[in-house]
Amino acid sequence: MTSKGIPLGSSIAIIGAGIVGVASACALMRQGYKVSIFDPSHPGEAGSSMANAGHIGASDIYPLSTPGIHWKAIKMLMDSNAPLKISFKEFWLQLPWFWRFWRTSHASNFESATKALSYLCQNSIDDTRELFEYCNMGDMLDHKGCMFIYDTEESFNSSLESWIDKKNRGFSSEVIDLDQLNIRAPYISNKFKYAVLSNNWGQVSDPLEVVKSIAKIAEKGGVIFHQNRVNSISKKNNSIDLATDKGTDSFDAVIIAAGIGSVDFAKSCGDYLPMASERGYNLTIPSANIKNELPLVFADRGVVTTSLSSGFRIGGWAEYSNSKNKANQDHFKSIARISRELFPEINIDNAKYWMGSRPSTPDSVPVISCSQKMDRIFYNCGHGHYGLTHAATSANLLCSLIQGEQNSTEIKALSIDRFLY
Repeated sequence: MTSKGIPLGSSIAIIGAGIVGVASACALMRQGYKVSIFDPSHPGEAGSSMANAGHIGASDIYPLSTPGIHWKAIKMLMDSNAPLKISFKEFWLQLPWFWRFWRTSHASNFESATKALSYLCQNSIDDTRELFEYCNMGDMLDHKGCMFIYDTEESFNSSLESWIDKKNRGFSSEVIDLDQLNIRAPYISNKFKYAVLSNNWGQVSDPLEVVKSIAKIAEKGGVIFHQNRVNSISKKNNSIDLATDKGTDSFDAVIIAAGIGSVDFAKSCGDYLPMASERGYNLTIPSANIKNELPLVFADRGVVTTSLSSGFRIGGWAEYSNSKNKANQDHFKSIARISRELFPEINIDNAKYWMGSRPSTPDSVPVISCSQKMDRIFYNCGHGHYGLTHAATSANLLCSLIQGEQNSTEIKALSIDRFLY
């Protein structure tokens, strides 16, 4: 449904206090809206905002469903060390989502998704920096690039075409020779000899502290945080009612940024929002005996590492499973074993283990959109494992959308109505 724009000074509620919801609140507050956030948890303490890798992966512009994914997926599902993990039960339960996921791998759909993600990523580091500086937390962002490390010469050579393509789209990189690799990543196993440095990449000092710091500034600016669970959404004349555990409140507009929970809210508003729970696993060593100069991605394994203020974090993977299912303990054991393979000197005796669910669309493109069925409802969700990367930019786009700018090709590519076909 097309919105004519919500006037400045109007009251707006946001459902969800993760990084996307909090960044959106800050952006809307700065524009002059009266903002309230609803979440049963404190800001950043639920979902994947709590303990993700802390990367601003601005050059990661390809959807997960790449051409030929069906053959790659079969091989990965037979390999316990592969980054893709799914049970046959979950596959059948999510069959419509996986059908759309497979469709994304078709050349034209893949290109459309890549263009949409490129648009989101092209200013993500600058937008993140501007947000952090506004919130007096510029020292929490580091922009040194990211090293992509390959297991074999064959996989390294196979990757070069994609790096050239990214360069043509405005995302620069450079091949790193063995001497530089040893200098910049001295603790990795000496079996790794091939790497590419992506210049369009950053990291934060700690993802949870980032959310809390933005929330603190937003609250000082007038944003009201309600530690309440929203039970239902309903339209009443020219307002939207939110029924919570503590009563009903009315707002001029509502933004749904509730992670995987956005699916049920969308359904109650009459919208179809296909999202799956893409679960990631990691371990964090509080007082690690090793440290990275910059983020590392072990490209063939789907494993990333980051030196954070809270410790040395190693994790990754994409396990498609219900967000309410318990963490798979075997995956934690695999992360521990792989950590020792990647970093022979590492001591993980005091490691803390974590699993979080990322809300993922089948084409890997988030939904930044007005509702197709209920006026005054908007979405900013489905960012998958790049909520932190997209947060600042998506918040700016959301502001434009709420003020009535909906006709650009880029905004249309992020619309929820793309799932109607």
